[in-house]
Amino acid sequence: MLNTILSFAIEDYTIWIWLAVFVITIAVEAMTQDLVSIWFSAGSFASLCISYFAPWWVELIVFVVISTACLILTRPLVKKLMRSQIRKTNSDEFIGQKVKLISDVTKFEMGTVKINSVIYNAILPEDEEEEIKADSIVEIVSIKGNKFVVRRVSE
Repeated sequence: MLNTILSFAIEDYTIWIWLAVFVITIAVEAMTQDLVSIWFSAGSFASLCISYFAPWWVELIVFVVISTACLILTRPLVKKLMRSQIRKTNSDEFIGQKVKLISDVTKFEMGTVKINSVIYNAILPEDEEEEIKADSIVEIVSIKGNKFVVRRVSE
């Protein structure tokens, strides 16, 4: 008897339950950019559509099957399309550039380089001992703090 009462109670509310699940999963999806709940939205929508004439356990099976199928079939494609590519920042674009040294740089004294009408400080790599004279061509090998680490270019 309790099973019959419980069954009727669940059957009366399944349409609202699936509607709530659908709205919540859509809201979660709208707040994120990672497609974390779109598959459950599809499953809850399918269960919502059949909730008027199917028993609650069939609706639950439909939800699980549709959500799992959507996840398995579309997740690899979505991951491939949404793969974020590593983009260089504006400072990373300078690494590898060959520039002209404006002032001498030594192990103990900073020099300067000019890139796009902006003057930047330049230092030598820690393993470098030799002084580089002004007007030499150097390559920017890395950035340390707010200074470019430069190395003489072999001519």
